[in-house]
Amino acid sequence: MTTQEIINYLDEKIKNNPDKIVITFYEIRVKQNLSEDETDEFLKLCRTRLEDIGYRVYFTGAKYTYKGVKTEVQVNELIVALKESN
Repeated sequence: MTTQEIINYLDEKIKNNPDKIVITFYEIRVKQNLSEDETDEFLKLCRTRLEDIGYRVYFTGAKYTYKGVKTEVQVNELIVALKESN
């Protein structure tokens, strides 16, 4: 995926739910057909982009609180990003 394709992908995710973005293994490895190395690069670029626009980014296994509920990024989820509130 090109940088522009990643930006477009994230913009679509944000449009669907601006408060919480979830990117799953299935979406990236199966639907987008990215290799493991391409997935790693994709995740790095996503993290940078999302942090730059005000999201906290969590990867598989990380714990976070969303709407008062403590939870963990599931094994089938590569990224969960939550919009930071000021």
